[in-house]
Amino acid sequence: MISPARPWKRWWATVGFPACLIVLACADSTEPGPAPTFYSASVEANPVNTISAIVSVEAARFDSVRVRYFAGAVPEQLTPGFSFEGDSTIEVPVLGLDTASEYSFEVILTRAGRPDDIADTLAFSSGSLPEWVPLSGAAGSNATPGYVLLGYPEGPVIVDNTGKVVWYKTSPDPILNSFHAHANGRYSLLGLQDDPRQFTLLDELGAELNTIACVGFSTRPHDILILQGGDYWALCDEDRIFDLSAFGGSPNATVTATVIQHISASGGLLFQWKVLDHFEITDIPADQLNANVVNFSHGNAVDVTPDGDVIVSFRNLNEITKIDTETGQVVWRFGGLRNQLEFVGDPKGSFERQHGVRVAGPNEIQFLDNSETPPSRLVRYSIDEEALTATLIFAFADAPDVLAAVGGNSQYYPSNGHALVSFGRAGRVVETDASGVRAWELTGIDGLYVFRAQRIPSLYFPGRTP
Repeated sequence: MISPARPWKRWWATVGFPACLIVLACADSTEPGPAPTFYSASVEANPVNTISAIVSVEAARFDSVRVRYFAGAVPEQLTPGFSFEGDSTIEVPVLGLDTASEYSFEVILTRAGRPDDIADTLAFSSGSLPEWVPLSGAAGSNATPGYVLLGYPEGPVIVDNTGKVVWYKTSPDPILNSFHAHANGRYSLLGLQDDPRQFTLLDELGAELNTIACVGFSTRPHDILILQGGDYWALCDEDRIFDLSAFGGSPNATVTATVIQHISASGGLLFQWKVLDHFEITDIPADQLNANVVNFSHGNAVDVTPDGDVIVSFRNLNEITKIDTETGQVVWRFGGLRNQLEFVGDPKGSFERQHGVRVAGPNEIQFLDNSETPPSRLVRYSIDEEALTATLIFAFADAPDVLAAVGGNSQYYPSNGHALVSFGRAGRVVETDASGVRAWELTGIDGLYVFRAQRIPSLYFPGRTP
């Protein structure tokens, strides 16, 4: 059921039916007990997204409701079924409408053991996109089915595989729009509330629900991972004072470093790990310590491994670290000054300023090697924890001169071995097949900072996974 907390919800709206109730099952005299009864249906615009709508349905003794929607030559679409679950009124989100189109919505009520009932037909006019939304396109015919989330500077956007915008929310951010889809059936978006260093959870219509954040520390904006049960992994910031005069810095320098937290759905702290409890201040080059303020680790991605541990990307250390979540011990450090893994089969033999690390299978990790010099690369390594080796098994560069100096991310699809990569400020979003051949790319976004791109199979939460 869609949350009834939104103030703009209409519980008892009607659309011109007579005062008497409409009993759809009156002809079915053999059905025991009171007959299923339809009372009313109405449709209203979504106040935060002009290409979606909310259909409110009041009925009794039906199992669920769906909405079939079509406009002119636009192919008809059908929402998933939304269960009444004992309620008499339910809201159905209708998503992915064409812009400025006249739609017909058929309200379809279902009950086990009987044919579906088309209870009502409603008219709805979709709106136009805001001026800030880019009109993108796409190239390539081998894309994985689904939709792609994009974090644009003026707000999050979702496009289909033709590049057509099917969802958006205006949320300008001068730095980045950190927009995620999660396994618990929610979107998260950085900010939106009084405290910009927390994530706001959104429903599929883009309505703001509640917020989540670190416990006792400022929340880092780059990544958050909400699991199916609602518990989540967050990256946080901790400040400590260091005497850096030996390196030419301040004797009272502020050093900011990352804290990793696992937090329950109710907000309780389940696990905590602090960089400065495990790493030395000299784990970054000495010339970066010649300052009054030092951004030491810059954690920007976290993911859970099949064995229940976590991998974390520390951009300023040029390092990816695996952490044992039972003992808090470091399993291995990959990259940077304290590298413990031998690079195998990688002609470059290093990576720098990486983003978007994700587990790509047992003992495999994938990420964007932003690099100090072009080209930036999407890379995948196989990690042998006994031999302490990291073997390059996949690499993709969009073009020799493409450098993602800031931002970007990666995503791996276990179903077909494809991968998605955003090249951050370079304004490139590309999907490759399992062999590293370009399968699909978004066009018309040159010059846009795409902080994150992420594919989802459906705009409707029950069918959506990260």
